[in-house]
Amino acid sequence: MTDREWHQFFTTAIRVLGAGELRLADTPSWCSWTTFTRLFGDAGYWTAGLPRGIEVRDTHIADSGIWGQPFLFSDLAHIVIPREFYWETDARPGWQCGSRAQDIVRLSSELDAAGVPHRTTDKVLEVKVY
Repeated sequence: MTDREWHQFFTTAIRVLGAGELRLADTPSWCSWTTFTRLFGDAGYWTAGLPRGIEVRDTHIADSGIWGQPFLFSDLAHIVIPREFYWETDARPGWQCGSRAQDIVRLSSELDAAGVPHRTTDKVLEVKVY
């Protein structure tokens, strides 16, 4: 994935699914991602809504946004967008839960039209860099 392809991926995903928030209960979009750097450490993933458009720069996701820290596109190894995500909260007036669908079929179609490599299954859309 080139920087241009990552930029196109994020701007398309934000347009189709919406910019996200940190909390599942408040966000229209949700994803998980990891970097090559993190794979060498603990092989963990971060989770949050998609970054806001202003946070998507030419070569990276900006610092202090939805994702909390900067991420170079060249370090992104894997991003997963689920077809549906579940949320719950114990905020007042009490415990609530629900789910939100993400239109990964439409997102895939628009990424295809833009020439952005990705893969879809019945459960997720993903970009995996080898």
